[in-house]
Amino acid sequence: MAATGNSKAPFDRFPDGRGARHDPTDGIAKVPDGSRVVFATAALHRALHTVLRAETPAAWTADLLACGVAVGRGFGVAVDRELAQRGQPALADQPLEICLALAERHFAAQGWGVLASDVSLAPEHGLVLARLQLSCVVAALGPGPDFADAMPAGFLQGFLEHVSGQPLGCLEIGCARVGAPHCTFVITSAERLEFAAGLIGKVSPDEIIQRLTA
Repeated sequence: MAATGNSKAPFDRFPDGRGARHDPTDGIAKVPDGSRVVFATAALHRALHTVLRAETPAAWTADLLACGVAVGRGFGVAVDRELAQRGQPALADQPLEICLALAERHFAAQGWGVLASDVSLAPEHGLVLARLQLSCVVAALGPGPDFADAMPAGFLQGFLEHVSGQPLGCLEIGCARVGAPHCTFVITSAERLEFAAGLIGKVSPDEIIQRLTA
């Protein structure tokens, strides 16, 4: 599983709780299942952003979202494999809050930032919220006109698709890179997010959430 994070942040835990092995000089960790985690420096983030934006304006968002979806699904598979080895229920049989708590811990372990999830709107409106502070990508890119966190959005989408067994979408509706207090994500059906996408930059993230739940 490839991961993007702060190269100086220790990657010391993976979903099974055992320690990963890594050499800080090469920036690669080997986790217990045999896969590798690559630590990305701020310079690499900036270079990727520059190249992808030069290639086509939408490439950064599209490519990093797709990468995040794959990583999120892979994380879900790894967690379920570990749960099966321990004789515990799969993620699909766990409360949503427990599943999201695992995602929050994973964000912290990877150095992606501090994630806080909110499922209060899920029972009635089918909407999960997540807010990310201290985003490593925002920190790497600095202030700018475009949103930074397509990869975390993809991770949340892929992970919750694995948990729910249903196709979902995740959209970043506010980003600290453009001056918001934190990065805000909404996870629901892709069809509902098409409506929300048209509101970004026109109204506040809170207003988008209100319209999604009206």
